Amino acid sequence: MAVKKAFDYLKSLRPDDKLKKELNIIWEFTIQDFKLKYKNSVIGYFWSLLNPLLMLLTLYVVFSIIMKLEIPYYQLFLLLGIILWNFISESTNASIDSIISKGNIIRKIRFPAYTMVISACLASLISLFLNLVVFSIFMIAFRVKLGIASLLFPLYLFELAILVCGISFILCGVYVKFRDIKYIWNFLLLLLFWLSPIVYPESRIPIAYRKWYMLNPLARLINGSRDSLIYSYLPEVKQVLITSIICIAVLLIGIRVFKKFTPLIAEEI
Repeated sequence: MAVKKAFDYLKSLRPDDKLKKELNIIWEFTIQDFKLKYKNSVIGYFWSLLNPLLMLLTLYVVFSIIMKLEIPYYQLFLLLGIILWNFISESTNASIDSIISKGNIIRKIRFPAYTMVISACLASLISLFLNLVVFSIFMIAFRVKLGIASLLFPLYLFELAILVCGISFILCGVYVKFRDIKYIWNFLLLLLFWLSPIVYPESRIPIAYRKWYMLNPLARLINGSRDSLIYSYLPEVKQVLITSIICIAVLLIGIRVFKKFTPLIAEEI
C-alpha cells in the first residue's frame, strides 16, 4: 500500500515539484507510521493516552505517597514530564528503525531517506498532541489558570521537536552502519530519564553541580514547559536563547552526521 501510494505521488508530480513530492511522502508515511503503531491492538489509539496515565499512577505512588516528595501540583508536574519524555523516547526509537524497516520501499522507489526520519518524528508528535489534550483536561480539573508565560510553551515544543529531529538523524544515520547503536541508545534513554527532571525538580540537584546538570537540553525544555504552563513563570531571555542555540546545534550536527552516512544506505539495506 505504502509503495503504491509513494509511486503514485512520484509519477503524478513534475520534476520541478520536488518540495511538494517530498512533503507528500512525509505526510503519507507519517499517517502510516501512526496507524501501524497500534495496529491489531484492542483499544488502538487509546494506548497513546493510557500509557502516560499508567506511568503517572505508578510514579506518583512511589514519589508522592511513599517517598513523600512535596511539590505544588505534583500530579501535573509529573504528567507533563512523562508526556514530553514519551515523545522523546518514542520518536527516537521509531526513527532508528525507520529506514531499515522501509528498505523494500527505498529499493523500489528513489526518494530522500531523510523523509523517513521526519515522518517517524511527526507520527510521535501526533501522539504528543493527543496527550497534551488529556493534560489540558487535568489542568482544568486542578483549576490551574494559564498566565502570559504559557505563550512560551509552543516555543518549547518547537525546540523539543528540533532537538528530537537532530538526535534522530544522528541515531538513524549511525544505525545504518552500526546496529549496536539501538541497544546503546536504549541504555542511554534509561540513564537520561533519571538525569532529567521528570520525577523530581532541578532544585534537588546540589548547587555545585546544577550548572552542569542544566546543560542537558532535555532538562531545560522540561523545566521550561512546566514553568510556562503550570507555574506561570517567565524565564530570563538569556536562558531561552541558550536553549534555542543548543537545540539548533544538535539539529545541525544531526543533519551533518546523517548526510555522511546517507551514501551507505543503499549498500546496507
